[in-house]
Amino acid sequence: MKKIQVLAALAFFSVFIIALAPASSAAQTPTITLPPATLPAYTYYINGTENHYTISNPQWQLLFEKVFNNQTMVSYNWSQNTTEDLIVFDLSYTGLNHYGLALITQLSAIGSPSAQNMSEAFNNTKNGQSLVKSGGSTLTNIQALDAGAYPGFSWSQVKVKPLSSEYRDAGIIVAIIAVTFVLYFYFNRKR
Repeated sequence: MKKIQVLAALAFFSVFIIALAPASSAAQTPTITLPPATLPAYTYYINGTENHYTISNPQWQLLFEKVFNNQTMVSYNWSQNTTEDLIVFDLSYTGLNHYGLALITQLSAIGSPSAQNMSEAFNNTKNGQSLVKSGGSTLTNIQALDAGAYPGFSWSQVKVKPLSSEYRDAGIIVAIIAVTFVLYFYFNRKR
């Protein structure tokens, strides 16, 4: 009888831990504020020259419109996210994050901040490693963007789960229901 009580307690504890797992990962996410009305200007130099360009608010908006909100380039709908500027900016919206710096580094090797050059810089950085981890592995920049995660932040979580994790979650639910039925019928059997 004690073995059964121990098994029941262990099953309950396992369900409790599984239920709290998402809450523990969400506790690490910092407070995210809304972006300013106008994004800060950023000046970059063309590699090996004194020529420079400044990306101001209109060019930033062009980048988001033509690249990140372009469904042929990024499948996740970033235009519905009010903090989409964090794709390239840090949490204070005054500097660039890891991914934003990689993107501007590529742009400095290409030229002016035109839509075509920004698209080319994006294509040059999309297969680089992001800071986002999912399922124990590090995602590429494009995988993070397609999953709704900010590639420049290690705390960012994917919003669009891959199919394998959906099957895993369904399997956990089925296992919990099965264990509940087995324990119910075991403890309520006639002696």
